Amino acid sequence: MVNPRDIFINILIDTMAKLHGSISETEIANSVSYCDPKFGQLSTNLAFRLSKQESKPPAEVAELIIKSLLRSKKISSVEFLAPGFINIRLDNEVWSNYLQGIGAGFGNSKEGAGQSMQIEFISANPTGPLVLTNAWQGYYGGILANIFRSQGYETTTEYYLNDGGNQIASLGMAIQQSLGVKFDEEISANLYRGDYIDSTAKAIVAEMGTEDKVKLAEPSQIGAMASELILDTFIKPDLDKLGVKFDSIYSEKLPDVEKTLMRLKESGLTKEKDGAIWLNGERVGLSQDEVLIRSYDKGQTYFIKDIAYQLERLEERGFSNTITIVGPDHHGQSIRLVNTLKALGHDKFTELSTQTIRLIRDGKEFKMSKRKGNYILLDDFLDEVPTEAARFYFAMRDTNTHMDFDIDLIKEHSAKNPVYYSLYAYARACSIEEKAKTAGLASGPLESYTLSQSELNLAIQISKIADILKDITTSHKVHQLLHQTFEVAKAFHEFYEKERVLGSDNSAQKLSIIKYFKSAYESIFTIIGVDLLDQM
Repeated sequence: MVNPRDIFINILIDTMAKLHGSISETEIANSVSYCDPKFGQLSTNLAFRLSKQESKPPAEVAELIIKSLLRSKKISSVEFLAPGFINIRLDNEVWSNYLQGIGAGFGNSKEGAGQSMQIEFISANPTGPLVLTNAWQGYYGGILANIFRSQGYETTTEYYLNDGGNQIASLGMAIQQSLGVKFDEEISANLYRGDYIDSTAKAIVAEMGTEDKVKLAEPSQIGAMASELILDTFIKPDLDKLGVKFDSIYSEKLPDVEKTLMRLKESGLTKEKDGAIWLNGERVGLSQDEVLIRSYDKGQTYFIKDIAYQLERLEERGFSNTITIVGPDHHGQSIRLVNTLKALGHDKFTELSTQTIRLIRDGKEFKMSKRKGNYILLDDFLDEVPTEAARFYFAMRDTNTHMDFDIDLIKEHSAKNPVYYSLYAYARACSIEEKAKTAGLASGPLESYTLSQSELNLAIQISKIADILKDITTSHKVHQLLHQTFEVAKAFHEFYEKERVLGSDNSAQKLSIIKYFKSAYESIFTIIGVDLLDQM
């Protein structure tokens, strides 16, 4: 199955090879876009680009291009539109052949064959349950991984477990405080609190035998036990509820930090001052130095551990490309890690970040959690909102913008709810097929059948998916797939409302179009990770 856009690009490449041999195929391909249906189906701005190069009006440059394009039987019409666009309509047969080529694995390609991609996301500290901000990372990372797989990349996902350092000792002290141990006021005020701390404390007492044993143990020992329990009791069940699965959970204790520090020193990227070891910011293009080894306790910072982890992914484990997705609390920190890795010879690491989330109900911000802290537990949120609806809604949002999550909207069964509207398109298609089956009607070939405007628009909207999937492997803008899925749904609803399928002279052909729509939709939703419903 050849995408109609690619057919036009190939025709244009042949045309430009005869008329303007100096233009690269990449430049030609990049000049082609979909256009407003009022003016055509596909468009190129090459006439505008070449007019500057040749010092001629765009219309004059376009004239020869148009004459050549019209020689192709696959193009039905060509039109010049100021200031320099050439708009075309492809022959009906191109679109009907495209639809008939849609089958299982629609949108898949082998573009990434031979490359490996590892995506690390969520990776919340094992000091408490997951919270609402982790949901966006989870859905986003899961769908992004599916997109890379669909494009032929050998893709794995990882949860990086921060199970070492001072936070684990602090967790241990929090457990001990829950059992009555008194700490200095300054320490006590900063310890973890919540129902989960109390329940974890009881579980550790049961495991160790007595409260006194827990109280008298080293905080780091108790913290290590607590982090394992929190991972098994809270985090893993939350991930299951979220519908996110990881290929591996990787401990921060595994990467060789000392080896990384030596690597940085040998590369001339460190400096020592005030008793600490620093990354030399000037050497890696940063405005300030960054601490690697603290002065007061000679402890390793999170930053040096991050560098060690990313190096291990790229070198020891040999992934071609790696992505880390972080939450809003890490926003703005990625440049130091990206620049450091580039200074060490790696440019295949990308850090992405989601933004803050507000829950909205009745038009106002809604504080769901009554527990201590200014966060919303993920478990509480998913008791309120179905995870598949949340997945679609979250993924529709550009991660570079803050999100207002409207709880009322996501539960509304109307066209205003993008999740319901998109799922309902498939349910409508299933309903028509069921009625056709009852009436003894079957689908038929599209040869010699002229697509109506609504059928053609549906084909055009479906055809955009393949390029979007390919583009996301470099842009990482998952929301573009969701927005186009909504446009496909919109086109199908228009087809449903305008076309009489059952009882028409062309019911067999229209049933075929429904069949191809369903096949494409099923592949798209497999990538999104949302189950389609036959009835709604």
